[in-house]
Amino acid sequence: MAKSVKSRTATANRTYQVIEIGDLTGGIDLRRSQSLLAPDRARTLRNFALTNPGELVVRPGYRSFSTTNLGNSRIQGGQRIYLNSTSGTRLAWNGAVFSLTDAGVLDSTAVHSTINSTAQAFFPYDRELAAVMDGVNRPVKSTDLNTWTPMGIDASTKTSTLSSVAGGSLTASEFEVGFTYKDRGTGHESNGGVVSTITFGATGAIHVEVPNSTDAQADAIVLYARNKTAGETILRRASSGAIQGSTTDNSTYRISSSDWSANAEIPTNHNVPGAWRFAVPWKNRWWAAHPTVGNRIQFSELFLNQAWPTLFFIDIPFERGDDITTLVPQGDTLLVFGQSKVFLIIGQTSLDFEVRPSAGAQAGCLGPRAATAIENGVVHASAEGVFIFDGATDKYLGFDIEAGWRDLIQNTGSADLDDISVVYHFPQKELRISVPRLYPTGMPGEWILDLNRTREQEAPAWTSTDRTIGGYILHDGDEPTLGIRGRLLTWHSSTQGTMWSESTGTTANSSNMTAEYFGPGFAMGLHRARVIDLHVEYEPHGGALTHETLVDNISQGGQTMTIGSGVAAWGTGVWGTFTWGGAGRRKGYSIMPLGAEGRVIVQRFIYSGQEAFKLFTYSLGFVPDTTPLGFSE
Repeated sequence: MAKSVKSRTATANRTYQVIEIGDLTGGIDLRRSQSLLAPDRARTLRNFALTNPGELVVRPGYRSFSTTNLGNSRIQGGQRIYLNSTSGTRLAWNGAVFSLTDAGVLDSTAVHSTINSTAQAFFPYDRELAAVMDGVNRPVKSTDLNTWTPMGIDASTKTSTLSSVAGGSLTASEFEVGFTYKDRGTGHESNGGVVSTITFGATGAIHVEVPNSTDAQADAIVLYARNKTAGETILRRASSGAIQGSTTDNSTYRISSSDWSANAEIPTNHNVPGAWRFAVPWKNRWWAAHPTVGNRIQFSELFLNQAWPTLFFIDIPFERGDDITTLVPQGDTLLVFGQSKVFLIIGQTSLDFEVRPSAGAQAGCLGPRAATAIENGVVHASAEGVFIFDGATDKYLGFDIEAGWRDLIQNTGSADLDDISVVYHFPQKELRISVPRLYPTGMPGEWILDLNRTREQEAPAWTSTDRTIGGYILHDGDEPTLGIRGRLLTWHSSTQGTMWSESTGTTANSSNMTAEYFGPGFAMGLHRARVIDLHVEYEPHGGALTHETLVDNISQGGQTMTIGSGVAAWGTGVWGTFTWGGAGRRKGYSIMPLGAEGRVIVQRFIYSGQEAFKLFTYSLGFVPDTTPLGFSE
């Protein structure tokens, strides 16, 4: 019996021999010729999972999750959001934000409708609030995921009206009064607006009329004052109260005491955010990519996620003119990815930051969704391939799919590369990468790295799917509903405004799953061989299994093998009153056509069905020529 599928000379003996493949779950290898592939590796593994070594099983299926299709264009972005008081899933589609319940109800009525209709949308969040960013408009935020208002509050450009009244303890002096608008729900205030001045000739109080804010979230006004005559230089909090009337009215207040020396100063650094593209919370601040200055990262005031001082930014010194593509916080380090480089912002506290280049990083990141934290590192997909960065160095994970990744980069536009998404699906222990072009089909799909199999063989174990995915939403937080932690939702990359549930059931949304295996080549060397037959060990299931043998790259035609549970098997076959035992595995057999003769034999299997079909082993029987041919072919 032959012991290897690597290139070698067949035994020069015209006797029947068998080459057996005992494990098909080693993963894809596109680097080597098929005649040099390891026995457990394959050229194609599509919609097969590598979960159980020794069992090549059709991967879990998918189904439509949302009850509504919003329309014939792609979803712009989505996120599972976990706030201090609530959690939920929100999607952006056609310039609006929609709610998706845990039961899959996608309300066709938007909860917000003023974002850009074509740009990618991102939903950064912390414990207090979530925001929607599109890189075009000012972000909007919500504390309950239903009511969305502008992030930050604009300072007033109008002045207040001051007059003196009796009944206070203010002495004869010149006073200056300013004011801010406040959202009492979040506690956030605007910057101070235009100040007004009044001079007292006797003891009294100041009657203040303030124009109301046109921003619906502002429900209070805070007054600040200083005694210019007494030499005070800072406006400090003097009074406050709820806004009165409509947005076109004025609210009236009274300042009757000057006991404000220890009160808070009027805000001067509560600038509203710009049209940030995406952001992450880190070190008690939010950090965002600037929409127009490609290498600039803007950050918020400490503990104030809606206050963005103008001068709070860092220009990352990318060496190749990169723009910031994504931000990934990891402990005391914020990883800032460009297209070809990684920089580290290191913060021991929330006040001191140091920017360092990463000498050990070999590549950057393709887009905002093309990186994810996984175990003790960050996986990032770049033009150079797929890497895992541990904070100091990159480790290359994509050797075995190098040819496919090179095909993707060379034949895909930058806009589509920017949409590539990466997620770590922890229940399946799989790293999933959605790509617009999957080798060798040229159609959209996924590259999937099975981490369990990778650990076992100490080499990356890749497989693939034919799913057309634009992005992932992973339920990875404190879930109020039993059983949904680890749920993975996806959206279509181009034509559907609906959500899908991944790794669910055994069907392709109630249709057949199609799984393909294309294995190593059995090289006979100088000898030709006549291929006699094929033996296949499998688990009985419904569906159809087609096998195709290629000899010297010439197909011997596809044959269908009966694999259904209706065929008599051990454990189901009855003779009289006796039942034969054992029904978990069965062997199929096919005879090869007379023309199946050559030097290299390659086997393909295609399963189509709606069950978790398992393929265990297969063997090819052949008879080699005793001597090499004495002439050229």
